[in-house]
Amino acid sequence: MPISFNQRLVACFTWKCLAFAEVELGAVEHQAPVLSENRREERALARRGGGLVRARVAVLGLALGVLCALGTAGASPWPREPGRLFVSTKANYFTTAGGAPLPGAVDPPRFERIDSDVYGEFGLGSGVTLGAKIVYGDASFYDGFKTESVAGFAEIEGSVQYTAMRNREDALSFKLTGATPTRFEEGGRPGVFSDGVDLEARALYGRDLFAGPFKLYATAEAAFRRRFGDGADQLRADILIGAEPMSRLLLLLEAQSRFSLRNEDPGGADYDVLIVQPSAVFKVSRRFAAQAGAMREVAGRNLLRGDGFFLALWTEF
Repeated sequence: MPISFNQRLVACFTWKCLAFAEVELGAVEHQAPVLSENRREERALARRGGGLVRARVAVLGLALGVLCALGTAGASPWPREPGRLFVSTKANYFTTAGGAPLPGAVDPPRFERIDSDVYGEFGLGSGVTLGAKIVYGDASFYDGFKTESVAGFAEIEGSVQYTAMRNREDALSFKLTGATPTRFEEGGRPGVFSDGVDLEARALYGRDLFAGPFKLYATAEAAFRRRFGDGADQLRADILIGAEPMSRLLLLLEAQSRFSLRNEDPGGADYDVLIVQPSAVFKVSRRFAAQAGAMREVAGRNLLRGDGFFLALWTEF
């Protein structure tokens, strides 16, 4: 009997959980600094007084994200501490629905994708952070007549980020990302995937908005993505708001956008999309956190809009 997409998603996430159960896990996220400067100072003062202030996770800014799923491997405007390694692993499910059937077809087209990604960051010091992301999954596309399936590496990326400004309340960074060519980008989604190397330049800004009785953060990112294949170059803009109502719970709301510059070669990808992605992060222990979230493409051009959900584990070494 063929394995369904949902069964593959459960199997993928279970395998990731077992793998990370063998190491000591941490509660940090690639969109957030491990600890803000305020938190570090609090911990230092608490140690001097003989006590310990419980560290809270600061939630900011990527992914999926990934993600995800979705878009580029995310990062925070705050750099990683020198010598510290952060790893995020995520399982994603995405599907499109709706649209008019093709001439002669009874059912509308449908795209479905499941993938798993691993994202890592390493702090070099002097405000420099290295990043890498790899995504593997499979997908199917039904055009109303037949179903085609594809499996393989969806994204392979590397990045370097430099933090130009950092103080107690905010930070400003610049990031350069390169992506290897793969026709499985976005799971081979029609009208979206690229067939060449991508290079992206991104500016990231983050700020603490509110400190008590709960903590509130915000980040804003702007990027230019040069696509050396047939697809059109893109402008991207992302906004995230994170709230920490209690020490073990983080709430995130993201908006991600991609705008085509419409300079594609014949047959190349040319699309616009606006994505909304809420999620929640639960800090299970001092060095382990789990995230669950959903996403929806609320507006778009030249693509069938879709929905998805994801589960993730975060750790730092």
